[in-house]
Amino acid sequence: MAGKLRIIHDGAHPGAVNMQRDSALLDAHRPGDDPVLRVYRWQPAAVTYGYNQNPDDFDPQAVADAGFGLVRRPTGGRAILHADELTYCVVGTSPGPLFGDSLHACYMKINQALLAFLRDLGYEAEISGGESREEMRGALCFKSAGQHEIRVGGRKLVGSAQRRKDGTFLQHGSILAGPTHLRLTEFVRPRPDRRPVPPEVLARVTTDLGQLQGGSVSGEELDAMGETLARAFCGVLELEARPCSFADLATD
Repeated sequence: MAGKLRIIHDGAHPGAVNMQRDSALLDAHRPGDDPVLRVYRWQPAAVTYGYNQNPDDFDPQAVADAGFGLVRRPTGGRAILHADELTYCVVGTSPGPLFGDSLHACYMKINQALLAFLRDLGYEAEISGGESREEMRGALCFKSAGQHEIRVGGRKLVGSAQRRKDGTFLQHGSILAGPTHLRLTEFVRPRPDRRPVPPEVLARVTTDLGQLQGGSVSGEELDAMGETLARAFCGVLELEARPCSFADLATD
């Protein structure tokens, strides 16, 4: 393996810190640099909304009363409640030979690694073909499965978003590990042109690692899964692992 995958196992942080760190890795990356994989969790839980999404869609007081954070993502897409999950961030070069020359090619290369990770855990997953226009207009990410998102047993498990900038990209995504994401509907303001989404609707269309394995998933188990995820990325990308810290890379 000639190239290296720079890997940051970054533990748990508040939402604002996690989004600042992902943005800083993108800002520091230059075309041709070795790609970066950052794996992390959230403490406390946080609602993130897409870069172009209207923050007025959400009730900040209700979020604060729940003890959660509220922060805008550097990527597009719709709102997610990050709580029981393993989150990945990949920063790399595109167009380029490793991740391809288009947004679609980049998503599909990263999805190969995510599918390999899930196979290593014992689950066969598939890539969603997309959603209807009505579903696209919704405020909630996990209400439906977009074109590049990953399902197990027909239910969404992984949702991702990407930003492309000057020959580089940032893609991050949520691998659900528990049911707390279903509470997102508590924090969406009602609108006359949008029907409220009850939690049971989200429950019907999503699954999580805890549900798949028949029990809750601890933070320690998620950290161990992060190691498995990193190995899957190294295998699919045919790169050698280079462990790093965030401080090593944010100012490269």
